[in-house]
Amino acid sequence: MNERLVVLSFTDGEAGGSLGDVYRYITVPIALTIVAVSASPSANDADLTVDINDDGVAAISAVSCAVKATPGTWTSTHFGGTQTPVAVAADSVLSFDVNDAHIDTRIMVQIWALTGEKCA
Repeated sequence: MNERLVVLSFTDGEAGGSLGDVYRYITVPIALTIVAVSASPSANDADLTVDINDDGVAAISAVSCAVKATPGTWTSTHFGGTQTPVAVAADSVLSFDVNDAHIDTRIMVQIWALTGEKCA
């Protein structure tokens, strides 16, 4: 087995702007399997959730992250959680929805994924 754990991490949002549906796109150049997600807003933001879409199809939905001091998590069985790992094919486009975000909210998202010969 030749798998590696990688973390894709980014922070997005700006003063005077609102995050929303498909606010960010990234192309994944290699096959990977998402095994955990963590998301945290810059300030408490009631009802804030994050969705991750794979080529426009919902892959991970409603990661609740409304409280700054309590990052929202989505955890697969690989990390002791209950969610099924999500396989993503090479050259897929991942898009991100930030639902119910207040104006000026910034958000940090981390995606923990396995890469290597056993992935998608």
